[in-house]
Amino acid sequence: MDNIDIKKLLTVSLLCLAIMLLWQSYMAKKYPQAPEQPAQPAQQTTPPPSAAPTPGTAEAPALTETVSDAWQLEKILVPENQAIVLGSRQAVLGFKAQIDLDSHAAAVRNVLLSEHKLKVTDKETGYPLLSPAYDRRQGEVLSFTLGTITLNRIFPNRQEKLTYNLSRDCWKLLPQTPAEGQQAHYVTFAAAITGPNNQTAFEILKTYRYQPGDYDLEMEISFVNKSDTPVQVESLEIIGPTGVLREDPRSDRRKAMAAFKSGTQVEIENKDLTSLFKKPQESTLLNNKNLPLCWYGSTNKFFAAIIHPVALQGDKIVTYLGKNQVENKILLRDLAGDESDINQTICSTTSLSMELPIPPNSAEAAPKFHFQIYLGPIDKDIFDLAKYKELHYEKLVNVSWCAFEWLTFALLGVMKLVYKAIGNYGIAIIILVLVVRLILHPITKKGQVSMMKMQKMGPKIEEIKKKYAGNKEEIQKKTMEIYKEQGATPILGCLPMLLQMPIWIALYTAVDANVALRHEGLFPAAWHWLTDLSAPDRLIPFSVFGVDKPIHIPLIGSLIGNIDAFNLLPILLSVGMYLQQKLTPQTSMAQTNPQMAQQQKMMLVMMPVMMLVFLYSAPSGLNLYIMASTFGGIIEQYIIRKHIRKQEALEAAGAVTPSVKLAGKMGIKKKKPKPPVKFY
Repeated sequence: MDNIDIKKLLTVSLLCLAIMLLWQSYMAKKYPQAPEQPAQPAQQTTPPPSAAPTPGTAEAPALTETVSDAWQLEKILVPENQAIVLGSRQAVLGFKAQIDLDSHAAAVRNVLLSEHKLKVTDKETGYPLLSPAYDRRQGEVLSFTLGTITLNRIFPNRQEKLTYNLSRDCWKLLPQTPAEGQQAHYVTFAAAITGPNNQTAFEILKTYRYQPGDYDLEMEISFVNKSDTPVQVESLEIIGPTGVLREDPRSDRRKAMAAFKSGTQVEIENKDLTSLFKKPQESTLLNNKNLPLCWYGSTNKFFAAIIHPVALQGDKIVTYLGKNQVENKILLRDLAGDESDINQTICSTTSLSMELPIPPNSAEAAPKFHFQIYLGPIDKDIFDLAKYKELHYEKLVNVSWCAFEWLTFALLGVMKLVYKAIGNYGIAIIILVLVVRLILHPITKKGQVSMMKMQKMGPKIEEIKKKYAGNKEEIQKKTMEIYKEQGATPILGCLPMLLQMPIWIALYTAVDANVALRHEGLFPAAWHWLTDLSAPDRLIPFSVFGVDKPIHIPLIGSLIGNIDAFNLLPILLSVGMYLQQKLTPQTSMAQTNPQMAQQQKMMLVMMPVMMLVFLYSAPSGLNLYIMASTFGGIIEQYIIRKHIRKQEALEAAGAVTPSVKLAGKMGIKKKKPKPPVKFY
């Protein structure tokens, strides 16, 4: 390229630059630049300007705000998060928990329960009930964070909608004066929205209170309107508890729960974590009858974090929870972790809404919204306290769907009474099982006697079927004659079991759902076996062989969970179940039908194997209950069969004449003769 070409290139470049500058100058004069907005401006929605006033009419008020009147959220730049602690993890100080607050978000970062440990081997108490959770898009989420707030400024001829994010970096800690020599049990945060000249126009106050001996953390939200226009709180997002752990190794019992007020009772709606993961589009908890929300929160098998919105003064029900529903979603406990259920947790969200606007310059007129947050174990004894009983917190107890709630709670109470007498929950379970078997013995005996009679009648019934083949009416008639002759009925063998089932299911639930069994053992901790009745017995941990990670077994892994130890109790239980089935009398059909007999032989093996699979990772307290019941049943069956054989031998030898009393023991009801009819 020569000098002439370079000169031409420079000339063209300078000419283009001059044209661009002239064009920018012209556009700047024609379309002036809008004033600079704040760093995080509120989203303002105003109607379009009205037409210019016509002559002879009064000038309409301006419908747009000048920049000096714009509201913006005041940002608080704190160098580092201040450590704010309510309560203590040391139970001797009287607090039920230690609550760590985050000053950036005015939210709860951690909750450590002072009466419980995470692992039975931990030396200090401090069960982590709540902890931070994470959203891959939004980042860290803390419990009881206030999210998006939408305000309406009400002018004579229009409304202005303002939206702000209160999740963090807008809160300042207000000064407090704790009692002399005592830790402060309350803390107040404030978030300010400034108006002209950076003066506070609207303020959100958030206060936490926590007292010794109380499971409730009190949270209060209030609003102060310092402007000269009424302001309505259209909505305020309230994040619920986060970070609830999984407790049961077999199945995930974590749930989002909500109770809706129906007179003096509540109607429960819940979504478990598994269903939320599979169907996130069906995550809303609401009531089809549009009942008011009473409480909501997250639970696992043994612990709960529940928010109870308190009705405003003069109201019987809560009227300030917007749509009266709870939105739920799954978050992660570790942002670097995978999407497995161990790393997942539930987050529930609701929204506060005020119908009436807050008058201008009237701080005292604004209502205060009060929330009581239960942070503690799912314990029927605690829920029997008046303030929890009124809210029906007993609905949090994991009662089996096929169990009677009243019966389950009654057996729970009996178990705790036995524990108070002997001081060992393992022995208490065994004693309770044996006592229940003793109470049910007459029913069990009647069923066993009936089954043995049916077993003996098998050949006779088969002969009748062959003799009257094709004649169903005659077969039925002759069969009933044999039943009547022997004093037995087919239903009598099943009826005792049907009567016992509700009791055994209730006892099963009482053992499985009892938080008192957590970290309570049958043997002392020094034995390293059966030291925690709420966990598998773990006789030989796989870690002694160098296997540090739990093993997932294909196909059955979803039933038993991941295993990390050799468990002895499920094997003993299965052996006991096999022996019990061997002692159970065969049905009359099995004696005469080879196909039925083969099926019973298969069940003899299949049932113990199935129970071994289902209960391998079950809590040792639950396995102890089933094992005690199984071996107790074996002993009971042996005694009943021995007694029956003895009576039959005596009758066969003619040494005993069947009396009414003996017939009653054998299950035969001898009818009393009717007196002769008198005609005078």
